[in-house]
Amino acid sequence: MASVSVAQVREMLRGERPHMVGKDFSGLDLDGFDFSGMTLHRMNFKDTSLVNAKFNKAFLSETCFDRADMTGADLSESNLKNAQLNRTCLRNANLSKANLTGASLYDADLKKASLSFANLKQANLGAAELGAASFFGADLTGADFTAANTLGASFNKARLDKVKGLRK
Repeated sequence: MASVSVAQVREMLRGERPHMVGKDFSGLDLDGFDFSGMTLHRMNFKDTSLVNAKFNKAFLSETCFDRADMTGADLSESNLKNAQLNRTCLRNANLSKANLTGASLYDADLKKASLSFANLKQANLGAAELGAASFFGADLTGADFTAANTLGASFNKARLDKVKGLRK
């Protein structure tokens, strides 16, 4: 993956919404950037600052967001299938109706995040901080919550079949 600069990212986002595969945006400050509706497959956003960034309805499968700061980010209705969000800060993020099938959110901070009606089948939420997160109507079939802090999280009407490690 070839690394790019913030200026290059701005240039890429001008005009039409490009489809990008395999680009390296690691370590950049992309706070508030709008990636809505874009295809960003197998991208690298590791250690990137994405505070209040917009990814709604974006295709982000197999993308790496490890250790990124995504506080307040909008990922609603996005496809994050098999994405890596380990140790990512997703406080107050909107992940409602997102597809997180097979995603890894190990040790992620999801305090006050909205995951309403999200698909988290087979997702790894081990050691995640889930205080005050909402999983209303979410499909958590086969998800792993081993060592996660779920105190204050809401699981109303969520599907909890074959969930691991969730203290009820």
